[in-house]
Amino acid sequence: MNNKTIVFTGGGTGGHVYPALPIIELLQEKGFRICWIGSHTGIEKRIIAEWNLEYYSISTGKLRRYFSFKNFTDIFRIIAGLFQSIKLIKKINPAFVFSKGGFVSVPAVAAAWLLKIPSFTHDSDVVPGLATRINHRMTQNTFLAYHESRKYMKSHDDKIVISGNPVRSDFFNNEIPLPETWNKKLDGRPLLLILGGSSGAKQINLLVRECLDELTRHFTVIHQMGDELFQQEAEREHYHPVPYLNEELPALLQKADLALCRAGAGTLWELAVTETPGILIPLRVGSRGDQILNAEIVSQRGMALILEEKDMTPSGLLALIMKLYQDESLRKSMVENCRNFVNKKAEDVIVSYLLKES
Repeated sequence: MNNKTIVFTGGGTGGHVYPALPIIELLQEKGFRICWIGSHTGIEKRIIAEWNLEYYSISTGKLRRYFSFKNFTDIFRIIAGLFQSIKLIKKINPAFVFSKGGFVSVPAVAAAWLLKIPSFTHDSDVVPGLATRINHRMTQNTFLAYHESRKYMKSHDDKIVISGNPVRSDFFNNEIPLPETWNKKLDGRPLLLILGGSSGAKQINLLVRECLDELTRHFTVIHQMGDELFQQEAEREHYHPVPYLNEELPALLQKADLALCRAGAGTLWELAVTETPGILIPLRVGSRGDQILNAEIVSQRGMALILEEKDMTPSGLLALIMKLYQDESLRKSMVENCRNFVNKKAEDVIVSYLLKES
């Protein structure tokens, strides 16, 4: 293939960016040049800078499912973003465009469609987002994480590929070394890893704080609190709060006896790949309900437990953690179910389709 350039697009949250990295790494190994089209101020701009990729900004407007005056003003931003995308894609002249979803991806995919350049999209959640459903009409293939997701796409069923979710290769390596500073903190005790996401989870932080005395009797607790919610002074014996975990996360998950976390799609697949028994507290307020459905899917498969709303108290959380920790047969069953769930690497599936186009 003469054209070795690919445009990626997506953003708004880390979940619309991070799963693209394993795909990008595979393509770079095959000699492809990767560019990214995102927003002027979104989280994707920071992440892509860390990956040392070419980044191009466009105007964006949010795609809302409810009435808001901003729906009218954002139309003009979306139109501006479309014309900017057309100009950029003409200039870059990629072999194809790959979308990871989020409202910023729609102008880029539409521009590719208008320019008769092939495009592809991937969605990580059980219920594909609105941007993915719009892009689906214009793509060559749409990659979905779950078989259950297919029913939410109203047309072009022949374009759908069930690929799973891409996960960084480090998470598949059960021999990855943990820095000695972390090994000293673990001190040979059972490890409870608490993950609130990059921005943290206030609800989880408050619940954990009320349980700490009892939790630290049984576990070494490593708690990702989020950059904005981080409290260094909270550190105490057997309790280690951190603002964010990145490079050390795969090794910590491999070592963890239990994980307590939200139910973002990326986190759930990282738990599955590392075969880590999990307790999920899905985000319920201020979301479209995707985490609730994500959690239900993995719970039904016997891979994790859900802390239900009626049990959303310190005592309810502590009871569920201790129930899972003390039930060795349940944890072994979860490990086996995780192993059976991840039977292929999503990035291999996706790249095999992309290379057909190249």
